[in-house]
Amino acid sequence: MIEFLAMAFLVAGPSAPADGGTDGGTRTPLHGAAALKDPVDITAGLVTGGRDSAVFTGNVRARHRTLELRCEKMTAFYTQGREVTRVECTGGVEAQDGDRFARGERADYNVANGVLVVTGSPEARQGTSSVTGTKVRLTLGSERIEVENARILIESAPKATPQRGKPGPKKP
Repeated sequence: MIEFLAMAFLVAGPSAPADGGTDGGTRTPLHGAAALKDPVDITAGLVTGGRDSAVFTGNVRARHRTLELRCEKMTAFYTQGREVTRVECTGGVEAQDGDRFARGERADYNVANGVLVVTGSPEARQGTSSVTGTKVRLTLGSERIEVENARILIESAPKATPQRGKPGPKKP
């Protein structure tokens, strides 16, 4: 468990800069590490890591800004400074960003530009609308959903039901 927590910290944020400065982040530094400006928070049942990536398996959850991402397996790629740059998800992928929801079998998330691409029978929902296609693209900070080869279903809001028990106007 300690190995998991240590690796998760390393994967989620950069190490201390060589010049001893900070990155202007908002989190308090931990044991001499630089404050994290825009961390990716990842949890999983098991993690194995290497020089430039880590593989998370079992009930994987990742949070970045307004995005929450869930899947069975995630590979996180990071810089030499341990800053996550990209994640690849496979198996039962579900993503939520505000009122937007997407799911599919595979997803790629570019951390720098906040673009999530879902493939493998993807489906997206926003409000009462749902759409399927071959590729769903969500961008953080935008209400826009892009879908390739789209099929959309727009549901109307339910109509108000008449109140029962009150008599209507009498007919002459």
